[in-house]
Amino acid sequence: MKTGLETLILPAGDAAARAAARTLAAGGLVAFATETVYGLGADAANATAIAHLYAAKGRPAFNPLIAHVADITAAQAIGRFDARALKLAEAFWPGPLTLVVPKTDGCPVADLATAGLDTVAIRIPAHPVAQAILRAFGGAVVAPSANISGHVSPTLAAHVESDLSGRIDLIVDGGPVAVGVESTIVGCLNAPMLLRPGGLSRERIEAVLGAALARPPAEAGSDDSQPLAPGMLASHYAPRANVRLNAREVAPGEALLAFGPSRLPGLDAAAAVMNLSPTADLDEAAANLFGYLRALDAKGPRAIAVMTIPEDDLGEAINDRLRRAAVAR
Repeated sequence: MKTGLETLILPAGDAAARAAARTLAAGGLVAFATETVYGLGADAANATAIAHLYAAKGRPAFNPLIAHVADITAAQAIGRFDARALKLAEAFWPGPLTLVVPKTDGCPVADLATAGLDTVAIRIPAHPVAQAILRAFGGAVVAPSANISGHVSPTLAAHVESDLSGRIDLIVDGGPVAVGVESTIVGCLNAPMLLRPGGLSRERIEAVLGAALARPPAEAGSDDSQPLAPGMLASHYAPRANVRLNAREVAPGEALLAFGPSRLPGLDAAAAVMNLSPTADLDEAAANLFGYLRALDAKGPRAIAVMTIPEDDLGEAINDRLRRAAVAR
């Protein structure tokens, strides 16, 4: 891994987009805002740059990466879209949806980025900062979340700096993100399959398809299996403190990640308290999730107790991330 880099931080704008494009073209690593979380970008065709990205994150080399492109024409240059995949792309791109499709014959995305699979994960981000960088660069950019692998995903440039300063070349500060959880991933190989819940709800996708999404095999998310798509390792998005789900009380020394207006027994003695959404708004909760987990973890609690969150809409993605954060390590 390249170490001892001087990580430059630039405010978003035309100059930053041009600097990011130059850095990517030179094989460097650039963190930038998307509407979901901050991504850590590398030239998708440059295997050496991707190896540096894996090393900077400490990311397992068998965990595939998402290729980000500027438009559907660019997406079709690297992946083959059947009618259902194209229907989803036209309905939800740009936006927080990743589609896993077969590679094209001349797919330029390096094999290292696809973890040796014959498929490629593709997304067109909606964030203007990401769009500006992709258009200035002119190629596909792989961009997992811009954090040390397994840590809580970053929703602010400061989170990226905390994890990756000295490991990457450039951070483009686009302010806080809007969605706050990673993209939803749908496999479009046979029957469309929900591989990872995320910032686009299952219900909206199924409404466009006119059919239910299939579920991946149970073993697909285990830590000792090769994942079908990015973000499917069981132990992922983990703070240092243990995470206790569906808490009905707060034990001494615990911090509380609350949701809604209810108060739990032991709250007054909690090490720290943050409420994802006092009004039980799941969109607000998703946007706050990773930032609040990081903030509570920084207090050094014995554990983080998490109140029950409904599985509706974005609640499915929020609970998916929390279950991964709670896996024993």
